[in-house]
Amino acid sequence: MSNWLPDLAGRAGPIYRRVVEALEDDVRAGRLAPGTRLPTHRDLAWRLKVTVGTVARAYAEAERLGLLAGEVGRGTFVRAPGTEPSLADMLSAKAADGEAVIDMAINRPVGDAGAPAVAAALRAIAGRADLSALLGYNLDGATLRHRAAGSRWIAAEGLEVPSERVTVTASGQQAIIAALAAVSRPGDTVLAEEFTYPGLKSAASLLDRRLAGVLMDEHGLVPEAVERAIVERGAGVLYTVPTVQNPSTTTLSVERRKAIAEIARRHDAFIIEDGVYSFLAAEAPPPIATFAPERTLYITSMAKNLCPGLRIGFVAAPEGLVARVAAGINATSVMVPALLAEVAAMLIEDGTVAASARAQREECAARRRLACAQLGETACHGRSAFNLWLPLPPPWRSQDFATEARRNGVAVTPSESCAVGKPRYEAVRISISAPKDADELASGLRILAGLLRVRPDASCVAV
Repeated sequence: MSNWLPDLAGRAGPIYRRVVEALEDDVRAGRLAPGTRLPTHRDLAWRLKVTVGTVARAYAEAERLGLLAGEVGRGTFVRAPGTEPSLADMLSAKAADGEAVIDMAINRPVGDAGAPAVAAALRAIAGRADLSALLGYNLDGATLRHRAAGSRWIAAEGLEVPSERVTVTASGQQAIIAALAAVSRPGDTVLAEEFTYPGLKSAASLLDRRLAGVLMDEHGLVPEAVERAIVERGAGVLYTVPTVQNPSTTTLSVERRKAIAEIARRHDAFIIEDGVYSFLAAEAPPPIATFAPERTLYITSMAKNLCPGLRIGFVAAPEGLVARVAAGINATSVMVPALLAEVAAMLIEDGTVAASARAQREECAARRRLACAQLGETACHGRSAFNLWLPLPPPWRSQDFATEARRNGVAVTPSESCAVGKPRYEAVRISISAPKDADELASGLRILAGLLRVRPDASCVAV
């Protein structure tokens, strides 16, 4: 057990919060190595001259933030970063019998319907006189056209914004990084749904932003919890996926969107609204950006609608932040590949992207009906989504369930990969869009349904 004593000097706020901040600083600085056993509640309370309850609250908050892991009968330990298996690891693994794993872990468009349209666009570009320009630098004229196409697609998702406020990005992930860099600084706290897109966690780690999870219910993000987190954590940024949220699939009501916009305005906070799945909700409420346009950066991408390889994204930002977003793009890739941006613009302009959105909605709805018949209504929130969000019955833990599923030939995403801090409950994200056809989907669902009907082996359950 270490003799760790947090340095509380110069820190404001409740004592338990100051202990957590000191712990986080020491972990980041390497003064507390992964696996270090911390002092007991009673020992640290005696040394700090505080109550045992204060230390218990601090440790619990640190566990929620993913800094610590408590083990019954052994103590509290510093959690090693990156201990969660990556999705690539899951997919590259083999089932127990050596067969390839059915991918139900990664959210991707159904099928390969986008390939013919992309191929046709590339053939058309290959014969154009401006091909060399699309393969070079300084494409100001082309960039203006690509921004206009982005504005058109964002309008289809419910947000009218002039092309001058749209920045083209190499991907939705780059858009998130650029948006975070534009409205926050290293060490700042960024709020997100308590279960969120795993790529946000990677982006926050890269940029040295501290993520804090915000309570959700069956209807999505809870506005009162957002305000409480802003006040208690001193956060100035909220990242949210209000439409077909990843992973929970919830869609916020218009009343909650208005409430969150007003909360952000009242506390002078920024909102990063990720609309990458908005095309799946034909009748979604208006984006939050329509209610707080002066402080909301709206993000979308082609990767989910059409095909993962066409990763072009767009950021619609308030006028005063456009240059900052562009600076983030320049710093991470110098320029967006104009050839891919041209393909995306062509497919937006000729209606291919809109047609793909309709087809994806219909196919996902059909797959959802099949999945609900196998797994039950517990997993079936929302109407049309790339995935299901399945709360697990005890004593299953999400990582154990994912491991057993992989051994039986199916890859799913454990809630640990999506959780911001310690998850309140155990769940798995099940992609119904990834299997290549209905037969493969049905096979994967049967395996998962079978696992749910049995209790896990004692060897699979951490105690």
